[in-house]
Amino acid sequence: MTAAPEPDSLEAREIVLSNGIRISIGAGLVAALLVWYGAGEIREGSFVYYQNLQEFSSEGKPGESARVHGYVAKGSIRRLVSDKQVLFQVQNDPVQPDIAAGEVLDVLYASLETPDLFKDGAEVVVEGVLNREGIFIARNVLAKCPSKFEGVGENENNSLTKAL
Repeated sequence: MTAAPEPDSLEAREIVLSNGIRISIGAGLVAALLVWYGAGEIREGSFVYYQNLQEFSSEGKPGESARVHGYVAKGSIRRLVSDKQVLFQVQNDPVQPDIAAGEVLDVLYASLETPDLFKDGAEVVVEGVLNREGIFIARNVLAKCPSKFEGVGENENNSLTKAL
């Protein structure tokens, strides 16, 4: 049976030192992986909030990843079934019945699977890149759920107060 090395012996110091070095190397490796992952996410645009169409029009550059918020322009949705794509336009302001759309962004989404709430006038955020022809190539389309809570009108508010 071999006796354990004495705490002050050279063997004991080498074992403690090598464990400390192992822990340092492991911690350094984990830190390096976290930095690498974070840098990749920033480069991909994952930490970027969306811009509205007006901001994107003035700041957006072809080839840069972006998220653009807007509303699906009325009558602009075209499903290209043979190409498995959806082509539509996004406008800056909510759709109003008798008012023209104004500035629009042409969007090409390479999938027929759109969100359930995707329709004319839907509030959307599109994620992707602007190509050289001025068409936004979307990797993802997010449709916002319309609010179920609306402000109480003046008359309704008075009747509620009287009832209490």
